[in-house]
Amino acid sequence: MSTNATDDSNDARSEEPARRYAELNIGDEEFVIYDRENHQAWIQSSASLDVADLR
Repeated sequence: MSTNATDDSNDARSEEPARRYAELNIGDEEFVIYDRENHQAWIQSSASLDVADLR
């Protein structure tokens, strides 16, 4: 896993709330979901669901 993940946070400050959160696949069915405006807010999981499936 690379610890050199970068993100252009200026793009995240758009009017689209869906752009605030991003998914990073770190391999072997492991995912990190993070807040582009608050890089201390993230969660790692071995499972993911499409938000549309939850509605």
